[in-house]
Amino acid sequence: MLQPEQMSLLAHRHIQTYLNSRPGLSDNDLTAVLRLSQHLRVFGLLSAAGYVNQSNAQVGNVRQRTVPVWESLLGQLVDEENPPNRSTLMAQVAALAHNQPNEYMALWRKALVLANHWNFWARAYKE
Repeated sequence: MLQPEQMSLLAHRHIQTYLNSRPGLSDNDLTAVLRLSQHLRVFGLLSAAGYVNQSNAQVGNVRQRTVPVWESLLGQLVDEENPPNRSTLMAQVAALAHNQPNEYMALWRKALVLANHWNFWARAYKE
């Protein structure tokens, strides 16, 4: 279990991992991080993983800007060393919610705490 003071360092590591594939965070990336925080509070972790995994006709600028950020951060939340791809992420979160609801709720609470730190570090690294 992570101590509260470790959450900022973990969130920083997650943002740094996302930045490994790009020169910096754009306004769109920052907006995606902020939207993830809001989505987690309103709809939950399972819904956020479902949004990342959707393959329906919801193609558009918002989705194209949002999904890479969410996939990276949520994937690292589930498994920092080996983040799952979109479909595996959805399957893992759904299985956790169904089979181990207490662990799912703990992971969701961790995501809610991390979201504040993701927001902070995304703002710090925004170009």
